Amino acid sequence: MENQFLFKKFKASNRDLYSQNINLRNKILREPLGKSLSADDLLIEKNNQFYGILSNQKLIATLSSYETDNSVIRLVAVAVDTNFQKQGIGSLLLKQVIDDYQHRGYGTFNLIARVSAHGFYLKNGFQDIFGPFKNRHLDVTDYGMQRVIECKQG
Repeated sequence: MENQFLFKKFKASNRDLYSQNINLRNKILREPLGKSLSADDLLIEKNNQFYGILSNQKLIATLSSYETDNSVIRLVAVAVDTNFQKQGIGSLLLKQVIDDYQHRGYGTFNLIARVSAHGFYLKNGFQDIFGPFKNRHLDVTDYGMQRVIECKQG
């Protein structure tokens, strides 16, 4: 059967997708470090805008985003199921999210990238703005990165 990918925007109030989002992020981003998302982590993101790609109604890629106080979009918690990595799914999700925000008048995107994902973000048009630095909370090396594009509002 042909695999159909569906791009989806959702909020934490969508219990099914948000639960899948948490499970995927824990599996990909936290378990390899011996950690899991805390109640404080989840409280911080309760108003974030989430995006995902579904395959056969299962969330296979996700990211969280929010507007900072200076009209910049902060991208966080990007995770792609290991069975779908290195197939362009993460790049597709990133492109869809940036297009969505770009059409709403946003042009600057910031994120913190783990050293293991640094090349992925460089390939997708992000540039280093600081780092590398030690993320003491997760005990990993990170980079501050940014991508600035022209807005397509209207």
